[in-house]
Amino acid sequence: MKKTIILIILFFITMNSASADIFGDLDRAITEYNAYYQELPTSLKILLGNEDILTGILMNDGSEVHVWLVTKDGRVIEFEKVEDLNNYNPTVIIATNENTVRKLINTTNPLAVYEEARANGNLSIDPVGFTTNARFMVANLAFNIFKSLGLA
Repeated sequence: MKKTIILIILFFITMNSASADIFGDLDRAITEYNAYYQELPTSLKILLGNEDILTGILMNDGSEVHVWLVTKDGRVIEFEKVEDLNNYNPTVIIATNENTVRKLINTTNPLAVYEEARANGNLSIDPVGFTTNARFMVANLAFNIFKSLGLA
């Protein structure tokens, strides 16, 4: 009985530290991103520019971590871990998994990781509302045109 209780406690401790680790890793990645966000192409600044983003991350252990980001002119100005989803009104909802987040954090080619994750269903970006939806459709179309021309 004692072994079972100890195993359950260890399970919950490691579960919390896994979500804390990913949040800490994201926090460091966002700090680095913000340091260089001026170097983003104008098109990306427009797309990511001023959004309220709610992100759900499915962890490898089966738990979920929710993160709230607010961007202004392409820079992340708010970043926090979310417990109660009802307190937020996102313009964009992102769903992904822990492995994809870690790949995006650690890669030297985030665009390739992003495209692969979108193609294989490990990352979905859902704009909320007509205006955001239209902006994302135009941005995706432009990106595909630039990519086909070898400009992206």
